[in-house]
Amino acid sequence: MQKAVSKPQLRVVLDTNIYISASLSPGGSSGRVWILARQRRFQLITSPFIVNETGKVLRRLGRVKEQDVTQRLKDIAHIAEIIQPTTSLQVVRDPNDDPIVECAVDGKADMIVSLDNDLLTLKAYNNIPILHVVDLLHILGS
Repeated sequence: MQKAVSKPQLRVVLDTNIYISASLSPGGSSGRVWILARQRRFQLITSPFIVNETGKVLRRLGRVKEQDVTQRLKDIAHIAEIIQPTTSLQVVRDPNDDPIVECAVDGKADMIVSLDNDLLTLKAYNNIPILHVVDLLHILGS
């Protein structure tokens, strides 16, 4: 009897803005992607920078209770493969977005998903496509 060969799971880096959008609007596209991440429909890749930035922005906005911010960060850390990038890049017109690409490169991601025009304008880096959140939903058939 032959062993079934499983399809390799899609490795995805979500930009900080996806986590923020999912927290503020759980019924939107980013919220649906977050649900799929929790269902392990793809391998979530992240970095300490992305987790810290998510917490910082959610707290600064003040629209999410502290206990919910803490829980979201714990959930990300529990679900994701956490990468500590060693690559240092200067490829995005907003240098604050370079750590997202660094995470994708060192995490051997299949794609970056973002709502940020600075990243989306780049389209791809190092053969890693940068897609809008609705593109990931389409790819996953959701």
